[in-house]
Amino acid sequence: MMMGDDGLVEAVLAVLRRDDCVVLPTDTVYGLAALAGSARAVQRLQAAKGRGDDFPPPVLVADLAAVESWTGPLPPAAGRLAEAYWPGPLTLVLPLAPTAPPLARPPGAEIAWRVPDHPELRQLLRATGPLATSSANRHGHPAATTVDQARRQLGRSVALYVDGGPTPGPTPSTVVALAPDGPRVLRPGRLSPADIAWAVAG
Repeated sequence: MMMGDDGLVEAVLAVLRRDDCVVLPTDTVYGLAALAGSARAVQRLQAAKGRGDDFPPPVLVADLAAVESWTGPLPPAAGRLAEAYWPGPLTLVLPLAPTAPPLARPPGAEIAWRVPDHPELRQLLRATGPLATSSANRHGHPAATTVDQARRQLGRSVALYVDGGPTPGPTPSTVVALAPDGPRVLRPGRLSPADIAWAVAG
């Protein structure tokens, strides 16, 4: 199934609503995705990935407004980063607001958020809502940049594979947390520390 096929959104939604996993192309590598609001779905994602709850998956959303609906208004430094690099290869670690709807994590839990620079995927995210998403590979193995690479690693643990052709990977997004002394890079990626510092400085 290609990203542009008719009925793609309906097919993906049908799988996700059963708490099953899908593999989707992103602007970095292929992603293994499940409904972020379903604890059962997230557990299936973690099992397919081969890792435990000590590695909670990031969450993909369609736009900044979707992030703020779960986190509340972003702190100034996070807002500058989002303005500079969303949509794009930036993942921001931000806590859930106390009044946020359930997201298979307790209020106040820190979640890694990203808005992908992939128009078709963002369109899909507007229909699905937040998706818990990790790179489509077994934990500790190379990230998949084609759907066949993902299928060879994940097999029948994934209910639906969406073929969008080769992705720009293999470099993932840069994961950034905000600390009192400034942004801290938790995982190196496509954005360099200099890129992060430039955006925060405004």
